[in-house]
Amino acid sequence: MVLCVLLAGGIAIAVLPVWINPHIGVQNDPHITKLIYPTFGNPAIALKGSNLVVEFDPREQDFTDQFEAVSGFKARAKTSNGAMSVTESLPVVSASIGYTSRWPEYAQTKSEDRRIYLVTVSIPRDLPRDLYDLTVEANSGNVPLSDTQPHALEAVDSYKDNFTFVQLTDIHVWGPEIEYPSCTYHERSGRPNGQDPNRKGAVYYQKAIDQINLTRPDFIVMSGDCIFGQRYFVQDNGPPWGETTEYQYEMQWFYQETMRLDVPIFMVMGNHDSYNEGHGGAHEDWFANWRKFYGPVYHGFDYGDYHFVAANSQDWLANQRRLVDWEGVLLQPGKYKGNLTSGGDKAEKGITAERMAALDESKYKGELAWIRDDLKAHQASKMRVMVMHHDPYKADGSGEMWGEAAGNGLMAKLKYGLSKVLGMGDGQGRLAMMKLMQDYRVGLEISGHDHSDYVATKAMAESQLGDNFEDVFSWKGGGGEVMYVNTTSTQFQTGGESDKYPGYRRINIDRGKVVSFNYKEPKWSYPWYAGTNVAGITNQAELTQPAIAQTSTDQPGGRKLEINNTLDVPMPTYAEVTLPALSGGFFYTLSGGAFGESYAPTGKPGNMVYQVMSQAPAHGSAAVSIQKSASPDKLAPAGNVSINGGAPSTTATTVGLSFSASDAGGAGVSAMMISNTSDFKGAAWEPYRTGTAWNLPGGAAGVRTVYVKLRDAAMPGNESQVVKASINYVPGK
Repeated sequence: MVLCVLLAGGIAIAVLPVWINPHIGVQNDPHITKLIYPTFGNPAIALKGSNLVVEFDPREQDFTDQFEAVSGFKARAKTSNGAMSVTESLPVVSASIGYTSRWPEYAQTKSEDRRIYLVTVSIPRDLPRDLYDLTVEANSGNVPLSDTQPHALEAVDSYKDNFTFVQLTDIHVWGPEIEYPSCTYHERSGRPNGQDPNRKGAVYYQKAIDQINLTRPDFIVMSGDCIFGQRYFVQDNGPPWGETTEYQYEMQWFYQETMRLDVPIFMVMGNHDSYNEGHGGAHEDWFANWRKFYGPVYHGFDYGDYHFVAANSQDWLANQRRLVDWEGVLLQPGKYKGNLTSGGDKAEKGITAERMAALDESKYKGELAWIRDDLKAHQASKMRVMVMHHDPYKADGSGEMWGEAAGNGLMAKLKYGLSKVLGMGDGQGRLAMMKLMQDYRVGLEISGHDHSDYVATKAMAESQLGDNFEDVFSWKGGGGEVMYVNTTSTQFQTGGESDKYPGYRRINIDRGKVVSFNYKEPKWSYPWYAGTNVAGITNQAELTQPAIAQTSTDQPGGRKLEINNTLDVPMPTYAEVTLPALSGGFFYTLSGGAFGESYAPTGKPGNMVYQVMSQAPAHGSAAVSIQKSASPDKLAPAGNVSINGGAPSTTATTVGLSFSASDAGGAGVSAMMISNTSDFKGAAWEPYRTGTAWNLPGGAAGVRTVYVKLRDAAMPGNESQVVKASINYVPGK
């Protein structure tokens, strides 16, 4: 699309403006300072009752400063969104000096002192399952230090072996100053400023966020291009922002919109997020700015036993990413297609067995070497997933996203020719990435960049390419294959008729295998909008209603939720409902769904928050009704506990507890308290579940006993008699 603009606007290069305002730029207003893990774009999904190592850098990523002695660490978590919040301290277990394990670029070196503080905090077992802002405080002498990362922590009871995550890509937040042939302002307007009612923001993105919050995947992966960033260096954006760079304005806008998410999001850089302003704008390189907004430009993360590699496929040098002003039409970098330098293959169209065989991974350096080593270190994971902005395979192995494919049609050939003349592609390391994924058993590669759906599996490629097929899918040694999945944009690409539509992937993994990633076979993404003709032609201008939506209304003694689902598949739904606390043993009942956790918000006596789960049928609606019970519950619940399934002994202090419980009074068992001592000293009520991990006391061999109390959902809750189970602890050798 960018190249179309260059064709329309001419190829004369203007002199770059001289930037003189020292107050402009992201480095003057960073979102990440001392708390470098977890962050907004690289969060932690942590088990309740477990420990989390937080990374704290008092030098704020400037390792030329002298290292500071820091002490007195404290940490707390506060729910990120919602009318009613919970704030809870996270006990600090230890604090030590060490090196990052979360920022590959800042790993230990011999030439520079890159020490940071590693602060181990405990995630309380009674912390409600939710998304949290994390604050860490400390002292350097008499100087207080503090940093908060929003949406940085999600507390969960367990990691699922059957889970769902959403892939978003190419959201492209921008304002009305952006103009090029295929841009559209359908469901898009200016950034809200609190004064002009016509400034409704990125409406399409807001509706996408609402649907994500409603359907509640386990997490989100964002594969790049949050913004546009190629129209101007500096302009006056009006009150309250005044004069800003485009990057500063658009990225703050995207950040502001994304804060409405109630699900953790892992972020990967796209080409539009990564350019270098050079002598224009604030003289900032957006690799550095990404680190001040979201975290490392490449890294790995885990969901339980599943490992994800978040790669930066925009691995060009700073001078190659420098923006140039093309006569006021747009700003254009030297390079913007896929690239992973340092020891991989040179740019060349297509795939051959000879070129694949010639690759020598021992010669890889930089990010490519890190990806090799990271994959190698996670071969015991149940599955490995690769996330990057540029697909190295699309289309049909041609590698067009890395700059070497002409494609079909006149416009494709013109774009290819101009790209070759100006050298905007020709990225390295494309085949190296594919071979690493084969050799180290990556099950799924997901990407974005060119705003269209595409899927390549071994069977599909073999049937389509015939004699031209080269197997870059099968794992080394067999046992599986790499699947390449490219996803359309979240934004609208036209206001007229098209087979492309705003969409996303909803990816389901079950016991180490990819179950689904298509809404409709063989390649189509889930649509954001009702009325989308998936796999056909849709008039995009007519799309205004979300594909799935929920309304909430008060009713006598409770609340009613109504969910409308226009999709061809049933969808899970989630809501948090605040209701008045009851008394006298009364409780809330629910029809049409199920309660999750319930809890009292911090500092808001007389209220209760209920998590409500339901499912909306395909092309149908669901109604969930929450009401006060007709009669009180005065009966205590009853139950039992067993350790390691009733085993007589254990050699480990970490064991599994199993519970069975019932509540004859009707309110239902809602909470439990667990302790290694009969007085329950230091124990807290936590949500009831049928199983959990538990730590027994160590020390000498002998009998260990676990004590449990149960409580139902009546208000006030009825408590059970204490139940217990014992096991013989024999320390392992």
